[in-house]
Amino acid sequence: MAHNDRFEYLLMQKQSGAITLPEQLELSELIKQDETFAYMADAMDEVFSSHLKYDIESQAVNEALFSLNRKIHGEKNLFIRKSSRIKRLLPAIAASLIFLVAATFLINKTLNKDSPAPVADNVFITRKGSKTSLILPDGTKAWLNADSRLNYNEDYGIKNREVSLVGEAYFDVVKNKAIPFIVHTSTIEVKVLGTAFNVRAYANEKSTEATLVKGAIEVVLKRKSSKNTIILKPSEKIVVQNTLPDLNTGVSAKMPIAELFSSKINEKDTTTRETEWTKNRLVFEQETLENVITTLERWYNVTIEVQKTTRFRLYNGTFENDRLEDVLESLKNVGNFNYKIEKEKNTVFIF
Repeated sequence: MAHNDRFEYLLMQKQSGAITLPEQLELSELIKQDETFAYMADAMDEVFSSHLKYDIESQAVNEALFSLNRKIHGEKNLFIRKSSRIKRLLPAIAASLIFLVAATFLINKTLNKDSPAPVADNVFITRKGSKTSLILPDGTKAWLNADSRLNYNEDYGIKNREVSLVGEAYFDVVKNKAIPFIVHTSTIEVKVLGTAFNVRAYANEKSTEATLVKGAIEVVLKRKSSKNTIILKPSEKIVVQNTLPDLNTGVSAKMPIAELFSSKINEKDTTTRETEWTKNRLVFEQETLENVITTLERWYNVTIEVQKTTRFRLYNGTFENDRLEDVLESLKNVGNFNYKIEKEKNTVFIF
């Protein structure tokens, strides 16, 4: 019983965004050791990712739980036919529904209490260490990377199809010639009729990117004096330098500078290097240590402090569902550094 209670506590810590690095490691071990725990973790992710929204409604939550219950019982019959060993897991899996109901109640209570209800906008947020996917009212699919925010107003799909983004998102847009789909960021606007593309626009990064996978997009550079428009073709990427304020005057010294690049599309799953994250793949290609650290902090929800500078070394690597320790072990061989994990502080020291 204590074992189950600990797992449930760790799972709620993860979904609330309060989980520490040692707790993450402990949760990973529990999931590896217990097949039921793995199933419950997947089920919880489904509930949270479907309804990670400020104005979450109880009816929507009930529908999600009903769907999940049906999924569990539907899969139960399949399990019985294939393996008698799995049959022993069914009571625990059924019992997990009670935990999910309680957890969903906590979602409603926490979000309604701590988050202001939006007046005009629907807001979706992902924390560091998490990703989510959603379907917009017009059927457009969106995937949000970690530490991102997407919002749209109540007229979406009726008078407009405009969203605002801080962070990174991949969109598969439903065609509608009458109402173009527009993504607003602080540096660029991306306008489409129907296509699939990725936008990366983190506030603390030096550039904003848009990568086209299929179709066509129109990218508008936001300048004070005028607007420049660039049309992208499939497998093209535009990188726009963000305007950073001068430390002395507080005024932006330069206008956005745009560059075009080619981005190779993986024929197997139609991803590009920029969209590998939608498949839970972490990719570094000629990245500086600074960029690697920023990505790891966002991906694993940890703090990383560098005590040794390897400024001129570039890093490459692809990791799929790897633990933080595994990634660090691979990178340290290339970067000639050591690291230490302070679990209590949820911090990694590189030296």
